[in-house]
Amino acid sequence: MATMTRLLILDDDLLTGQTIANIAALAGVDAQYVNEPQAFFQRIKDWQPDFIVLDLVMPGMDGVQVMVELARLGCHAEIIISSGVGGRVLDAAARSASEHGLNIAGVLAKPFSPARLRALISGNAKMDTLSTTFIDRLVTTPTESKIEISRDDLMSALHNEQITLVYQPKINCRTGLLAGFEALARWTHPVLGPVGPDQFIPLAEHYGLIDRLTESVMVQGLRWLAHLPQQLEDSSDFDYLRRRLREITLSINISASSLNNVELFERMNEYCQSMGIRPDRLIFELTESCAMEDPISSLNILTRLRMKGFHLSIDDFGTGYSSMLQLARLPFSEIKIDKSFVMTAAQSKESRTVIKTIIDLGHGLGLYTSAEGIESEETLEYLRSIGCDLAQGYAIARPMAPDAVIDWLRNSRLKSESGRLQALRSLNILDTPPDERFDRITRLAARLFRVPIALFSLVDSDRQWFKSAVGIDITETPRDASFCSHAIEHDTVMVVPDATLDPRFKNNPLVLQEPKIRFYAGCPVHADTGSRLGTLCLIDREPREFSRHDETVLRYAARMVDNELTADFLAHTDPLTGMLNRRGFDTRAQEAIMLCHDVNLQVCLFLFDLVNFKAFNERHGPAAGDRALVEFSRLLRETFRGSDLIARYDDDDFVILMVDIDPLGPETALKRLRAVAGAITQEHPFSYNAGWTLLEHPDDSIQQMALRASEHMHREKE
Repeated sequence: MATMTRLLILDDDLLTGQTIANIAALAGVDAQYVNEPQAFFQRIKDWQPDFIVLDLVMPGMDGVQVMVELARLGCHAEIIISSGVGGRVLDAAARSASEHGLNIAGVLAKPFSPARLRALISGNAKMDTLSTTFIDRLVTTPTESKIEISRDDLMSALHNEQITLVYQPKINCRTGLLAGFEALARWTHPVLGPVGPDQFIPLAEHYGLIDRLTESVMVQGLRWLAHLPQQLEDSSDFDYLRRRLREITLSINISASSLNNVELFERMNEYCQSMGIRPDRLIFELTESCAMEDPISSLNILTRLRMKGFHLSIDDFGTGYSSMLQLARLPFSEIKIDKSFVMTAAQSKESRTVIKTIIDLGHGLGLYTSAEGIESEETLEYLRSIGCDLAQGYAIARPMAPDAVIDWLRNSRLKSESGRLQALRSLNILDTPPDERFDRITRLAARLFRVPIALFSLVDSDRQWFKSAVGIDITETPRDASFCSHAIEHDTVMVVPDATLDPRFKNNPLVLQEPKIRFYAGCPVHADTGSRLGTLCLIDREPREFSRHDETVLRYAARMVDNELTADFLAHTDPLTGMLNRRGFDTRAQEAIMLCHDVNLQVCLFLFDLVNFKAFNERHGPAAGDRALVEFSRLLRETFRGSDLIARYDDDDFVILMVDIDPLGPETALKRLRAVAGAITQEHPFSYNAGWTLLEHPDDSIQQMALRASEHMHREKE
């Protein structure tokens, strides 16, 4: 009798582990599940599995640490790495394991399809060959400082907190909105005066004090970031700005000498937790040479940092010999163009070519692109025109001491009408085509409040212009007839129960003539400076009441508009289908779930998987595969409602979040999709599997719902 294939699963989530075990058992595999590393290593010794499914993100000993120990033990099992952290981090973890000599069967992104797991176990789904070749680099030794500074001098400076921080703003290049700050170290020596970072940082590395310096910068920067919103006056004028300051990022430079100090980054994680700062608000900037000093160790530590939620930026990009290889191998989330190219962009065609190439490369790999050293409006406009995401430099603001940052923020709020209009026009949104991001929210608002008209309006100097409109065909009205121009005077929801009884509006042409407004409710939407740009508003042709609860819901919906204005939509979009990608979906889906929980509406998540899509690509070619993906995305758009959230979640996986759905809604939607799909003639026929789940608990995460939908899909196929 043939011996059954043995599969050992390590995952801290009971539901996930048991689901994998059940799928494996149905495929004729002997599967065992454990949820902690000690039992896992003992089971390897006693049972000797053929395959291991290993979760990356676990408390205590994470997946990368487990793989290092497996390599030390000489494990020969085929390893399947599983997680929901995203494809780039999964691939980096797989490369790291391969560099340690482990056998990698493949990666299993959550939510996963049962077919993918079975294919990995059977050997029908192989990973791309992992390159182990590195390009040698010549590293020049930095010149020694001409200033005589001893180790004791530097120790004293650190002990007495003489090395302080200044902060330079980073803005969204396209909208001009504040995105974050970079923390920069400064030292004023009591005798020698100012000592530049290009002098004291190499000395700190030479004296073995760089970790202490890095930790000092981390603690100062986090403490400042945590208290920044409270530094503004307790006034409603700053409510929105305070909220935005709780979302901005902080970039911190990391030395090559500190990169392998695991304890330092563990403490960093603890500092974030103790100060209430999400790790995804921190960006660690590393130079190319920093990441290449020890490629295997770098791959380990950088992968683990991404798993914890921190973002990584490759700094000074374009100055090293190994740039392209680096960018493809390591799990960076941002690429920062070296300032030597940016500062010469206005005069040098070669610099402009390099900049555009780097931006196109970064976007092709799903990375944010950032430019530093911007010293003129001309350069900023050029970067905006070629799609750069983030901008930093003297043309925007110089590095500032903490108190000066507060003054800059106050002044940037631009309370005057001219400042408000400047903020509006800097977004480059007026008179632009319809945008699905905003249309989805106005459709949702109309659906939630059962009103015939919902608008996202922007109040210009002499008109109100509708970026998104449901239930009305006009695109603008004169400002002097606008209800919204009154609504932006305050940060509260403005409610007009019956316009014919309100002295401000009873003779208004929009009341006496079409659209014959009787009821109006509008909530301001903002630029990141706090300027009120317009409203998300509801209109009815009949008078009606509007409760406090209704006001809360409308504020939630308006905040979704705020977030879309500040979001980087290009980085959240799948370029092939034009749908949201995983990052964009997860952010918006969590917002929608919170809203529906508060208003007691049901939510349904659908998961779709194209059947045997790898074989389809091999049979018909990648171009036919792309056409099939675009065709399926079109079917989903035609079938589901305009207020539903739709995304391409992985290579051949799609997800949809339906809000306000009745008990029969999921099956009705799937029946409608089958009818639409059956009515078209496909160039190369393809099929799909579908599963769905409802929101069961207010604390449900998108990952939990997607996993339940995947299980439902699996049951439907059996």
